[in-house]
Amino acid sequence: MTAAFMSLTNPGKTDISLTSATSPVAGIMQLHEMAMKDGKMVMQEKAGGVKVPAGSHAHLAPSRDHVMLMGLKQALKPGDEVPITLRFSDGSSHDLTVPVKAFTEEEEHYQPSATPSTTP
Repeated sequence: MTAAFMSLTNPGKTDISLTSATSPVAGIMQLHEMAMKDGKMVMQEKAGGVKVPAGSHAHLAPSRDHVMLMGLKQALKPGDEVPITLRFSDGSSHDLTVPVKAFTEEEEHYQPSATPSTTP
């Protein structure tokens, strides 16, 4: 599994939410957040998606909200490019291509844990 980080901008006058994402390289994609559970910081699926305020932006970053790509269908290495489709609460979608970069910061947060999860 791996994570996608990005900035989302909403130039509109109404709040929207990122509700889902898909990619041909992943069997499953989920929107995740970091949350405190039983005194420990854990990664979990984010109910309701990621809010992008009207006239503002949301940052998806390590140790914050992010997009998880799970069940990868191929190995990804730095320099690869991954197509992703983002879907929003207003019915819009946005296709983008994201570069694969080496991840060196806080890697322990992105490893599977014993915490119960809905992911396979």
